[in-house]
Amino acid sequence: MTTTETQWPGVDAPQHVLAMVNPASGSKRGQAVLERLRAIRHPHITLHATTPDFDFAQAIEQGVAAGADRILIAGGDGTLMEGVSGAFRALGEAVLPFSWVPVGTGNVVSGFLGLPHRLEPALKVALGPGLIRRIDLARVGERCSVLRVSTGFEAEVAFDVTREDKDRLGVFAYGLSGIKSLRQTRPVEYLISLDGQSPIRVEGILAFVTATGALTWINGISVINDAIQPDDGLLYAGVLRPLNPARVLTGVANLVAGSGLPPESIIYFSARKRIVVDARTPQPTQIDGDPLGTTPIIADLMPHALPIVVPRERPRPWSSFEWLSTDWLQHLAGDE
Repeated sequence: MTTTETQWPGVDAPQHVLAMVNPASGSKRGQAVLERLRAIRHPHITLHATTPDFDFAQAIEQGVAAGADRILIAGGDGTLMEGVSGAFRALGEAVLPFSWVPVGTGNVVSGFLGLPHRLEPALKVALGPGLIRRIDLARVGERCSVLRVSTGFEAEVAFDVTREDKDRLGVFAYGLSGIKSLRQTRPVEYLISLDGQSPIRVEGILAFVTATGALTWINGISVINDAIQPDDGLLYAGVLRPLNPARVLTGVANLVAGSGLPPESIIYFSARKRIVVDARTPQPTQIDGDPLGTTPIIADLMPHALPIVVPRERPRPWSSFEWLSTDWLQHLAGDE
């Protein structure tokens, strides 16, 4: 059953925050978070700047031993996934409340959680009192997906998009790369197994697994399914059906209008424990924007596993273009 705001317990402001910030995320925004956190005197902050080989589990284990009572992650969806995965490796089910300052390229997860995208409001939530919303996760190996695990052209984009592309183009880097991959994409027969049942055969150009319904973006195309909630205790799979040029244009038009792809564009499935996505020929896979490997995807549900801090006040409706901050637009225009 989906929880409601009245059921989310309150949480006091932390006394000791373990903060891990990806300085490379969101062009210069990650670095700006680092500088802002260094200037804060209360609460006490143990601050780490992450690198590609940063050991989240070790940092979290040491931070908790030193008395940390909240974990703060600043970066994109991939940084959040690495932080959450490290927390469960280090702490198991005794994971601390998580705060997230979204400064990445897509920031999809923060959108459906109602977290602010601008720095000062985001830090106010991250370092202050709030509500705890326990959201579902999808475990794939030792990684915990907050966003989605997918195949096909989206996975190809995860392999192809560089740090320089993200800095220069922001979320458009995924859209442009996705369009290039989409033109070369051919339908694949996917085998979807739900809770150990016999596989269901579905043809499509992309398959995904999500525990949170975080599907606001699939390579620049808006995908919104209000029936899926991040704390409904279910695991979901979906297959994106082949799109002809007219449907792609319709999807882009719907994106600008703030809606999404028509519901019939995606075939959905749900399970209570495990979903396996396979294909007759190995397909590339990605997890929360980072390269993963190839099919099969074996995902296990972690129901209500992640306690994440959300605002006490109901946020205004989130816009698909919230990530277009003034700072980012100035950077894109070359205004330093």
